[in-house]
Amino acid sequence: MSSIRDELVALDTNEFIFALRRDAGRRACETLLLEGVAELQLYVPRQVLVELEHNLSPAEMRDAREALESARSVTWDYAPAQPERVERWQEQGARAGDAMIIAQLEAYGVRYLISENRHFLTELPALPFTVLTSEEVLRLLGQP
Repeated sequence: MSSIRDELVALDTNEFIFALRRDAGRRACETLLLEGVAELQLYVPRQVLVELEHNLSPAEMRDAREALESARSVTWDYAPAQPERVERWQEQGARAGDAMIIAQLEAYGVRYLISENRHFLTELPALPFTVLTSEEVLRLLGQP
């Protein structure tokens, strides 16, 4: 049986922000980024990198890259999202940045997106991947 450990996983931008800024209401994000990623094979799409560089300080960016070094593997995707895929997802209700992330994950065959974003979690139909919160991922990994 397949496990989240055996599949490509992407972290949404909010996972990094909540973890690195140690958001009191999102401790699972911090635990996942600082401990749980060691069990995961991560895919980092260009749009997440763009959003991180826009929202994080240089020190926080260094911390994010250091945290990712402990992952089982990291695939950095610097290619832009395919415009036709982005447009299709925008037509289905995704915001521009979210549509780019969806298009990139879809094109690369990523199976899981870890996100606290309600838009991903409840408002978009028929996503090509499963959306999980950091708490759900930690449970799947057997971490408290």
